[in-house]
Amino acid sequence: MRSNQFIKKIRFYAFISFLLPLITINSCLLVYKFLGSFDAYAPFNWKEKKIVLTPEQEKLNQQNLGTWSFSNCPKYKVREYLITTDDQILNDEEIFRDDKLLYIVKEQGEIKNNRCVKNSRFIYFLLNNVKTLDNILMLAKEKNAKGFAEIKNPYFYGEVSISRTARFFPITYLFKPLIILSSIFLILYWKNNLNLFKEFEKQNILFKSSKTFFYFGICSCIFLILHAIFLGLDIESILFKKMRRVIIILFIFFELLAQVYLTRNLFKFREEIKKYINPLILKIKITFVAILIAITLVLLILMIWGDLSQAFKNISEWNYFSILLIYYFLSRLFWNASKTQVHTPEGV
Repeated sequence: MRSNQFIKKIRFYAFISFLLPLITINSCLLVYKFLGSFDAYAPFNWKEKKIVLTPEQEKLNQQNLGTWSFSNCPKYKVREYLITTDDQILNDEEIFRDDKLLYIVKEQGEIKNNRCVKNSRFIYFLLNNVKTLDNILMLAKEKNAKGFAEIKNPYFYGEVSISRTARFFPITYLFKPLIILSSIFLILYWKNNLNLFKEFEKQNILFKSSKTFFYFGICSCIFLILHAIFLGLDIESILFKKMRRVIIILFIFFELLAQVYLTRNLFKFREEIKKYINPLILKIKITFVAILIAITLVLLILMIWGDLSQAFKNISEWNYFSILLIYYFLSRLFWNASKTQVHTPEGV
């Protein structure tokens, strides 16, 4: 039966539409968190407790960032001090004459350096064995002059937005294709839902089902693609910033409407298609959509009339986007493709 084929496709696209965007945003978060939590270091022999450099050697190391890495780092905190030609020992913050500087000393103490990956067993194992990954992360550090903040978890503390974790080089080249790919899978999800309802109508299982959910779903995908394309573009324009804000609002608006109208269709024809669905998941989906509408209205009211901190906005963004994706996970559980199999009688 063609309905069975459409159901299998819906289940597949629903699962990918849930998993792929979730992996994408959290991968960007993990990379950003890493870059804010660990430092890259010059290619010294950090097994030595004490390293003595001339001013020329230090200057050369500072200029040649391409030789730096994360995996070759001092396991213990480093104290830096200067030795002058007249045997004075100075802290590097103290004022001194360049012509008096003889050596720069880097000396490890006994306190663990938490910004060295050697003190994180899994990360050190990964970077030490996959040098290409170390080089890519080093490139990200080198290319982003604004730097990376040390964060805990933006889902709870809101230290950074989703767009901030995804707009830096070279992560933006990962984020954009994966979000656009997610949008394509979403388009296929909405299209196969439409095809399934058309198939049910051909089989006279139901009549005059609404197609509105499909149009809203496609609109949400278009605006998600536009959001991905414009992310990271440094255009100093108030109009451009407002346009980006409108795009993400329209994505949320159409996405929510698509979920509402599809769920409305499923509830309306629940008796006609009951052998194809899981009734418990339908109840969960209805409750989920109702809660999502309530959350959206509350957030909208707070953003219009409330004086919200940036941290609260970031917390809302991370959690709201992740919650939106749960709808597709429920869709994966909703349809029972196995019940639509056609069994051929023995002897035929």
